[in-house]
Amino acid sequence: MAKVRFYFDDGTNEYTFPLVYHISDPQEGMKATVIEGNRGDGSIVVDGGKKSQEITIRGKIMKEDGYFDINTEMGNMRTYVTTNVALLKIQHYNYGTSAWVDDKVYAVRRIGEIEFPESLRTLIQEYSVNFLVVSY
Repeated sequence: MAKVRFYFDDGTNEYTFPLVYHISDPQEGMKATVIEGNRGDGSIVVDGGKKSQEITIRGKIMKEDGYFDINTEMGNMRTYVTTNVALLKIQHYNYGTSAWVDDKVYAVRRIGEIEFPESLRTLIQEYSVNFLVVSY
């Protein structure tokens, strides 16, 4: 059985995201302006640099003890996943060495609020966090 974790560390706070079911890999792109001619088949492409890359993490918080534990975990996520520049590590557990191994490491900054559903009536709550990739 493989273990994978998504680990956030801004030098002050450390946090492991619970039950991640989706992470978007950053996609490279460019901000080009394309000017198409109206008489012929040609176009002019004006290079505009690189696009910003973003990572979105979606997951679930599951607590058997109910509303209080869900609320506590949501508060922990808000406290520990800051807007400071941090390392976001995608890691797997190596049973042979009994250690966590980095698969991908990104320097990120959280953008926007952490999104939770409006209803807290269930024992499973989804969350979504968006990060801007600073470097990788």
